[in-house]
This record gives sequence, structure tokens and C-alpha cells, in this order.
Amino acid sequence: MSDNKKTATIYFHHMDIARSKKNADNTPYNIGDICDAISSLFNAVVGKDLQAKKHDIKKSKKVIWLEDVQDLKSGNFNLVFKSARYDQSRDVIKTTTMEDLGRPKAPEDGDVEKTHLCIRLYKGRERFTAVLESNSDGVSITNIRDYLNGQFNSVQENLDEQYSHTVSFEMMPGKEFLEELENMKKVNLLRVTVDIADLGRDFQSFAERDEVRSTVEIYLRKKKGKGKNIPKDLIGNYYQQHADTTSNKRIKKIAVEGANNSGSLKIDTDSIHMKHSIEVETSQPTNEVNTTDFFDKVSAFVKEMGV
Repeated sequence: MSDNKKTATIYFHHMDIARSKKNADNTPYNIGDICDAISSLFNAVVGKDLQAKKHDIKKSKKVIWLEDVQDLKSGNFNLVFKSARYDQSRDVIKTTTMEDLGRPKAPEDGDVEKTHLCIRLYKGRERFTAVLESNSDGVSITNIRDYLNGQFNSVQENLDEQYSHTVSFEMMPGKEFLEELENMKKVNLLRVTVDIADLGRDFQSFAERDEVRSTVEIYLRKKKGKGKNIPKDLIGNYYQQHADTTSNKRIKKIAVEGANNSGSLKIDTDSIHMKHSIEVETSQPTNEVNTTDFFDKVSAFVKEMGV
């Protein structure tokens, strides 16, 4: 084992795959079929040449691409993304001797960064767990979502497949939400954002309309005054549905307003993202996270936590 190690921060997300039918079809959504479909899509994307699979994020002056996919079967994947930020040509100096090394990079050149994404699916679930390496110079979960959906769309159009698939991510809330909730003395507003398709048959026609938002906000408000509180156990139950990867209900967000000993307080699950730090080996001389060790450590932690 190498003596070179570093601490990597990982962030947890729910990952959903939506399937759209191109023609009239009553075939039910089956997670096994979804796993096969995205496996084929990942392999199709990673098999493209670099020019075809790169995506230029002009606003960030960065190109990204899917470098490698390890298919562990049954909905489990290890993905390696690479990125390069350009338009950052600067003079370089050797810090030990202060020797001027000139300007080795042209404006269109960029240093290559790796970002790792671990995707896991537990038996009996329809939602994937996605664990992303935090790399400020790499790619974000939003970059990955936009990239994959753009590439999936390209592949699906070329193959003229019966279904199209899109990926979405939701941050997985950390336990700090419950800790903050427990410290609140009063709770007068609960706001739950849910997927409109989970509201029942009466709303199904709205859920199928592209021009209608796919989420709905439900409010529960108590008038201010003595004894006018929303029970914390009720909020805790909603939180468990939001955080539980075994649930197929699409609770998107929970927000609470009330007060603690310091005064008014607002908390929500979006602002309290589940994260963890792991010690991983690095590859020299770049000092980047070692890919094999990263996926081994993350996979073991996800299995232990059961998230």
C-alpha cells in the first residue's frame, strides 16, 4: 500500500431513471430493464471517440467527458469522468528555486482532472444511490446530469430505440436535519415538495403534461400561539420517507419554519446534504485520488451504511 494518502469528501444523492415511451405501450416500468438500458447507454457513451463524447461547458470554460465505466451488474456502476478547464494560461514558477519556467500552456490547453461517481442499487429498490467525489476542479452532479442526458439522447436518437431514458439526481439529506429539528422549540410551518405523480390518480393527467411542473408543494401551517405547534414526530416521519432509499415515493424536499432559543429559524433538507470523509490512496506524481482504492472504500462504506 502506498504511503501517499489524502482525505476525500463524498456526497450522497438519490438517482432516478425516467423512461419515456415513444409509441403506445403498456409495458410496466421494470428496474431490471432500466439497469440493462443504462448499462448499454453508459457503454455506448464511453465507446465514442473523445471528440464525440466531450461536452464543452462554455460558461465554466471547461470540457468534460465520460472516461471509463465499470459495470458491476444489477444496477451497480463505477464511473470515471474527466474534465479540463481552459483559458487559464499563466506564467509558471518553480517554487523551490523560484526559477521562471515561462508560460507552458496555450489558452486552449487545460489540466485534466478526474472525478469519480459510484452508483449502487439495492435489491427491491427502484432508486439508485449515487456517491460523488467532491472535486472543485472537476465535475459537479449538475454537470454529470446534463452531460449524461445529452449523450443518452444522442445515442437513443441514433439507434431509434423504443424508449428514451433520462437521469436525475436529488441530494440525500444528512442526519443534521433531525438534530436541528430537535433543537426547535416551536414549529409553525411544514412545507413538503413531492412528485405530482405520487399524489394519486386524480393528478396523473397533470404529471403526464410536459408544460406542467412535475412537483407540488404541500403546506401545513399552524397559527402562532401557545400550544400551536406541528408535531416533530410528524415531520420526522416525512423526513424518513425523504431519506429512505427503500421508498419509491418522490419526496423532493422538506422545509420547516419555527423558532429555537435564539429566535426564528428556517431549516430544510436541501441545505443539509449527507456527506462523509474517507482516507484514500493517491496516484503519483499527480496526487489525484487512486481510482481503485476510491471505489473500494466508497463501496464498503455504502454497504455498511445501507444507504
